[in-house]
Amino acid sequence: MSPLKWFKCPDGSITSVEDCLDGCDHECLTLPTRAAIADERIWNGRASTTQLLNGTMLEFLKITVNYGIDPQSRAFMLSGIKHHKMLEEWAEKLNLPAEIALSPDGKDIFDLLVPQDDGSWKLTDNKMWGSYRVARALGLVKTGKGKESVFKINPSEIDLFNEELQLNRYRTKVEKFGIYISGMEIQVTVRDGGLQVATTRGINFNMRLIPIDRLDDSYVDDYFEAKDSDLMKALETGQCEPCDLKECWDGNRCKSWCDVADWCPKGILAKGGA
Repeated sequence: MSPLKWFKCPDGSITSVEDCLDGCDHECLTLPTRAAIADERIWNGRASTTQLLNGTMLEFLKITVNYGIDPQSRAFMLSGIKHHKMLEEWAEKLNLPAEIALSPDGKDIFDLLVPQDDGSWKLTDNKMWGSYRVARALGLVKTGKGKESVFKINPSEIDLFNEELQLNRYRTKVEKFGIYISGMEIQVTVRDGGLQVATTRGINFNMRLIPIDRLDDSYVDDYFEAKDSDLMKALETGQCEPCDLKECWDGNRCKSWCDVADWCPKGILAKGGA
């Protein structure tokens, strides 16, 4: 069974997921919505690429402790699932390989492959991000003041660390089937595109393709092997180091975006606990 055990209700009370899905006296969301939110992937002994990109402590706790969430925090996750499903359906109509798992257990699913004129393929992954994350991915920085301010790309501020590792790992897996990947990109849909908050961050578009660099295969393999080893060791010993600054978004993830922060020493401190 999934370690996700509780939902936080709008009145602040806590309800078990089981009771919520069986029916409650204050249905805050439709039953299909609550069921979709409660559908967490069960740990099967093998970590996916996305799990290994997260901090080891986060994934260790999500496997080993019973935790709860506020269903409101998953609204954009549902939007992202719908977004992916629509693009998958159109890819199938166009006879393009899409949403195909690279492992027998259904993990490591790439979003889209597009054939190139030279016989190679381009690998694309779809993202739905807020404008803050998009600005970081592009390395946009604000220069000047007031009406004179403009946004420029600062290469040293570009943050595509996880995306480069993710797509390059998918690339290495795809290429083992004899399919050469000549290019990679992410297609970003801006969740708050068109709103003032986005334009104040220099984001004046709703969708954008962002190229992803090719990394050395050995670097990619070594990174994921080390992260996998750390997670397996944590599960074996019951001990784990907290997420590093990059993994916890300089503490911001601990404060507001981590489902298991209440079980983590760094998370407890970040949220003002003793």
